Amino acid sequence: MRASKIILGIIVALAVIYFVLALIVLPGLNSFQKEGTLQLSGLKKPVKVVRDEKGMAYIYADNLPDAIFAQGFVAAQDRLFQMQLTRLFAQGRISELAGKRAKPLDIMHRVIGIHRAAKKHAELLDTQTKAYIQRYVDGINAFISTSPEDIPLEFKLAGIKPERWSIDYMGWSTSANLKTEIITQMLVEKLGPEKAREIFPININPDDPTDTGEIKSSGLGLESDQKFGLKLDNSLLSFCESSALRLGSNNWAVSPKLSTGGKPILAGDPHLDARILPGPWYPCGIITPEYRIVGANIPGIPGTVIGKTDNIALAMTNSYADVQDLYVETIDPKNPNNYVEGDKSIPFQVIEETIKIKDKKAAAGFKKEKLKIRFTKRGPVISGVLPGLKTDKVITLRWAAQESMQPEIGLGYK
Repeated sequence: MRASKIILGIIVALAVIYFVLALIVLPGLNSFQKEGTLQLSGLKKPVKVVRDEKGMAYIYADNLPDAIFAQGFVAAQDRLFQMQLTRLFAQGRISELAGKRAKPLDIMHRVIGIHRAAKKHAELLDTQTKAYIQRYVDGINAFISTSPEDIPLEFKLAGIKPERWSIDYMGWSTSANLKTEIITQMLVEKLGPEKAREIFPININPDDPTDTGEIKSSGLGLESDQKFGLKLDNSLLSFCESSALRLGSNNWAVSPKLSTGGKPILAGDPHLDARILPGPWYPCGIITPEYRIVGANIPGIPGTVIGKTDNIALAMTNSYADVQDLYVETIDPKNPNNYVEGDKSIPFQVIEETIKIKDKKAAAGFKKEKLKIRFTKRGPVISGVLPGLKTDKVITLRWAAQESMQPEIGLGYK
């Protein structure tokens, strides 16, 4: 008993020391300017940054372009490592940081092509929107340029350096219903179309009282196993996650007549878990002669998505949009390099990308592997790539965000 108390005391003492270090010492390891007047190349006029007791930045600028530039600058100060990881993840480059164990993840994202869609969408932005995003990107790069030897501690611990930014426009996360599509396909292959139809739909909108599908967001129910006398394998069950945060979506407002403070209230459900660290949201205030905006956005994106101005409040929720579909392709029996469309035999479009994998034994610390990606007019071939999609069929992914890319698909990383 005495030994247990001693061990517990040591653990508590270490926890206290760690907390003190994290709270007091570690922030001091970075000496770059966190607040005050910013006088940076690229700003038309000086910008003032004020931090509250929790470190949230309030940006005071004479014009909106300068405010957006400063927003990129302070976001890089606070979240550059998080932003870098997000980029590596979306670009299929996590292997550069984590080594070969991240290779399957990189392959999946290279095949889906989020980075290709991002590049194409950036070209489609209107002039004004592109100008504001460029100001934000310039602010990020200004921080990287002005603090080359004083980068956030996380970069030093991970052994990587921050990269300069360019405009990419991307969306995945809550706009993706790929897991539902894969579960549907595997149910059809495992149970057959008739039995599978009895438990459809599997993508359930909890806000719709008429939607009474049997498969809940918490997973495949026992009814399915008992009804068909089947035990579904792990490749299928891996997609059926238990997550109360996904059970429902809403956006609502309260009249000032019904609120305690006599002011209207707006609430939304953006389906992003704010409990994780670092959080998906970056709070910031932007104050100019024309605007007073306080709210939050995704680190790496300018402006405010959720928040308020002097006149309006902004919120969002999930639309449950079905933006992805899987297609079973027919291969030309006479030519496996072609797929059949009606009575036509069409060659697959093929692009090649290079994945860099961290390897201490390799030259320059990385080894390179080539990845060939096949496409039909619908999208990339994902069978044999995505986890859980264990099939002998050739299956392609059609994603609404990539519709504007056809036939200009080949924008890969070399």
